[in-house]
Amino acid sequence: NDQPADKALYDITVSVPAPAQGIANGVLESTTTADGVTTNSWHLDEPAASYLVTVATGDYTVEEDVSSSGVPLQYWAPTPQRRLIQGLRQTADGLDWLEEKLGPYPFDSLGVLLVDSRSGMETQTMITLGMTDYTTSGAVLVHEAAHQWYGDLVTPSDWRDVWMNEGMAMYLQANWSAEEDGQPLDATLDYWASIAPQLLRDGGPAAAYDPATFGTSNIYYVPALMWHELRLRLGTDRFWSLVRAWPEEHAGQNADYDEITTWWEEQTGLELTAFFDSWLLGDTLPARA
Repeated sequence: NDQPADKALYDITVSVPAPAQGIANGVLESTTTADGVTTNSWHLDEPAASYLVTVATGDYTVEEDVSSSGVPLQYWAPTPQRRLIQGLRQTADGLDWLEEKLGPYPFDSLGVLLVDSRSGMETQTMITLGMTDYTTSGAVLVHEAAHQWYGDLVTPSDWRDVWMNEGMAMYLQANWSAEEDGQPLDATLDYWASIAPQLLRDGGPAAAYDPATFGTSNIYYVPALMWHELRLRLGTDRFWSLVRAWPEEHAGQNADYDEITTWWEEQTGLELTAFFDSWLLGDTLPARA
């Protein structure tokens, strides 16, 4: 089932020798220990694509938290690295910031799970992160949490349109860094624009799916630049209202290139076909405003 359109509900039960824990998506509904075995039962009550499911086992320490809007939060770290939980506490503030931009968090809970990796993944309701300074930074926490709206709540119909997830999450990350971390937005976008031509040469257009270059940086930075150009065209208030409206109106659904681009045209009353095609299907970086 290695495709994103077949969403399902998940109940995951993990049994491991105590004191190890089994961690998965959703809400931890029960924990029992008997005969030296700990069993954790997790329930995910909103449909998820299979690539957004996570399971980890090991000697873990958990810390409970809550966002300003009341979303229950959990931070799971391997016990020998439990000091890293301190950095994960940024999640609460990051989620508050995202809710201002995107509306109420769409699921019942949010967690962050640290594993032996150097990457990050927006696994639904339980973000999976590697244990590096970058992957546990506030910017990456915001990026992966943004995917709960863009990627998890609304998911591409197939792999051709992962740019829908990554471009918006990247653009939100840049805006968070500008507002909260002191990194000027224009400087970030200028740098991304400087590397974009090489990304296009290496990976091709963001929406022109090539299995050989799937998931390369072209699907992150070029669409992020595109969203900023659209913001300049529409105005900040109108742009952010539509960024918020897209996941609200398509909650639990899948979407493709034609659906999202047509929706933006309908909402703005503008003819945007050439705009989207040049940014997402073109071989070169369009001129920026």
